[in-house]
Parts: sequence; structure tokens; C-alpha cells
Amino acid sequence: MPVPSPTVDELVAVLRRSNLPTVLVEGQEDIRIYRWVEERLGSRTANVLPTGGRPNLLSVYERRNEFSGLPVAFVADRDMWLFSGIPSEYDGVIWTEGYSVENDLYVDAELEKLLEPEEVQEHQQLLDAIVEWFAFEVDEYLAERHFEVNIHCNRIVPLGQTEIDEDFRKSRGFRPPGEGTRRRIRTEYQLQLRGKQLYQLLERILNARNRGTRYNISSLHEIAVKLPESHPLMSRLIQEIERTIADQKTAL
Repeated sequence: MPVPSPTVDELVAVLRRSNLPTVLVEGQEDIRIYRWVEERLGSRTANVLPTGGRPNLLSVYERRNEFSGLPVAFVADRDMWLFSGIPSEYDGVIWTEGYSVENDLYVDAELEKLLEPEEVQEHQQLLDAIVEWFAFEVDEYLAERHFEVNIHCNRIVPLGQTEIDEDFRKSRGFRPPGEGTRRRIRTEYQLQLRGKQLYQLLERILNARNRGTRYNISSLHEIAVKLPESHPLMSRLIQEIERTIADQKTAL
């Protein structure tokens, strides 16, 4: 049974009572990644606290004057603001380079090297279809129409297919996205395609029944965190967290 997310009032109350510098992050889904960040920071440098999602995190940020004596770094996914721009009132938040922290980790880990040569073409075909769908959703978002991005890849492109399912097209009112949007996302798909779909695509191929070695999303996250010799984008996040906390300590 999932643990209920804390309320904004509860989070603010925790920060008021704390004397340990804190890194606020979005939710439990990425906590494995942020526990690794916490280890890199060192337990005495900062405590990582999930807030239950970006709306909660930003609401706490807006109330940061209520715990002004505590150094706090706010870390958030860009999400669709990657395409529309981040509102200026949140300039003090540390934002991921790509769509989400999963994207930043994905780029660092080069997980696609796990694909066998004969699997690369299938992956690219599936990627083309998912990018086309996602570009449509981005266009809907930018036009201030209803958009949906929390959709599993297998619903968009069912198993055994490599193109967007016709029934899905009809159910979403799908129409071809703008070529500029599609090209931009396809060119930088590791950063601009929603991270969850990136991992779902890999899992679909790497966890196929006829494959000798299989990997699910949980194991892919673990590989991405533990195996790469360097993590350039994740290191940038860590450095910004350290700088933010150090600057606040100096100002106190």
C-alpha cells in the first residue's frame, strides 16, 4: 500500500523543526535516484526529502521565508516547462537538464549499449512512433489544449507493432504534430522525450521472452546509478545543490 504524500503544511512544519540542510525533491518514484544523490552529498551535508510531486515542492518553495534559517535546496523536473520555459518566479529552483531526473540519468548511463545489434533497429522504429505521439502531446500543451503524457508505451504501440495503434489514434484525437516539434524531440530524444517512456521502451526490448538476459525498469535504474564511471548531468545537479546550500549557510 503506497505511503500517503505529505501535505504542504506538514512539509513546512518539518523544515521549521529541522537543523540539517535539506534537499527537497518531487516524489517517491525517483527516490532510488535521489538516495544515490544523498550518498554523494554525504549524510552530514544534506537530507533528501520527497514532497509528493512538483505542485507540493513549488508550494513549499513559495513559503520558504517560513524556514529561512535552514539551508534548503529545491530540485525539480522540468516536465513540459522544458518546451514552454520555466516561470521566472521559480528561478531559485534547481531544474533538471532534460525532461526529468530520469532523463539526466539515462543520458549519463548510455543504457542503449545493452541492446544487441539486431535489437537496435526495433528500438529505433518504436522510438520514432513514440516521439511522433509525444510531439503531438507537446503541441497540444503549447496550444493550451488537453494533453496526456502519463501513458504507457505499450498502449500507444501495442506489443507486436511498431507504429501508433489506430484505436489509440482515434481515442486521443491524434493528428500529425508539427515537423519542428517532432524533429526537435527526435534529435534530442534522450533529454526531451519523457523519461518514463524511454525506460519503458528499453524494458520492452530487454525483457522480451526470447531474450537470454532480461532487464526491467528497476534493474535499469540500478545499472544507471551504479555502473557508469562518470555522471556528468547528475554531477551538475549535485554541484548546484552543494553550491546552493553553501551560499545559504554563508548568508545566515
